[in-house]
Amino acid sequence: MILIVTYSPDEGLRENHPVEQLPALLNEAGRVVWVDLLSPSADEMAVLTQVFRFHPLAIEDCESRRHHPKIDDYQEFLFVLTQGVHPESSVKEFRTRQLSLFLGRNFLVTHHREKSRSVDQVLDLARRNPKVISEGPDSLFYTVLDAQVDLYLPVLDSFEKKIDEVEDRIFDSPTSAVLADVLAFKKALMRLRRISGHQREVLLRLVRREFPLIQEKVSINLRDVHDHLVRVNDLADTYRELVAGALDAHLSIVGNRTNEIMRALTVVATLFIPLTFVVGVYGMNFENMPELRWKYGYMFVWGVMVAIGGGMYFYFRRSGIFRGQGR
Repeated sequence: MILIVTYSPDEGLRENHPVEQLPALLNEAGRVVWVDLLSPSADEMAVLTQVFRFHPLAIEDCESRRHHPKIDDYQEFLFVLTQGVHPESSVKEFRTRQLSLFLGRNFLVTHHREKSRSVDQVLDLARRNPKVISEGPDSLFYTVLDAQVDLYLPVLDSFEKKIDEVEDRIFDSPTSAVLADVLAFKKALMRLRRISGHQREVLLRLVRREFPLIQEKVSINLRDVHDHLVRVNDLADTYRELVAGALDAHLSIVGNRTNEIMRALTVVATLFIPLTFVVGVYGMNFENMPELRWKYGYMFVWGVMVAIGGGMYFYFRRSGIFRGQGR
């Protein structure tokens, strides 16, 4: 689907222009043109080559399924590829939607395979306040990026809440399910950090005013977007450290519980070693064993075993082995 939105001082905001009018609209002085391509067909994609005459490499990048955020300067236009937060993204699986932007002297082209919440928000805002597009394509470009970055913050809030919940679960019941959640959080945060890091570098180049297509006042506004991405990166790093700490705590607790179990089994096994020896000796049934014909032999053996077991028990208890405080 292709949507063409324009603004001119004489006509104000207009949309749903026929594609055939696009060349004339681009050549009209004082008119700002916004072309939005949502999952475009081959005929609609032809607009990029036949009307705008974009570089084939830029078109190839915008059609790719997965690509890191990047920016390329083609002199007559800027190509910026960004990653926005997917509506179904979660703390266990951080997902993104790719958005490509072509910024020119009097136009902005946005290309995305799926619906973009940031594009929809800016389109609704422009309908209510045409000033968004009347100030120029670079101002519109900034507004789209700002809306996109703002959608990162709710995801980070979700990470903070879930990490707190997992930390509580680790101390209550450190099961394999908790470990799976911690590892999923770690993987999602790594992807979030990687995507936001590349996007921050793109914004940094825009803020430095490397490109004449970005006006100074828009560059100042882009600093705010860059600051938001810096905050996203810092929070992602902080949460990664918390997740790593939670993982270490989980492994430590599981290790301690395993040690306690092994300690208990070792004590039980140690108690039974001498008792097994005594029983083994008197279970050999040799003929020349005086105790076998002794009237009180049975009770004597039981007494010896009880004395040995009781003595070892009190020794272990006094040594602090039961409490894990061995000397």
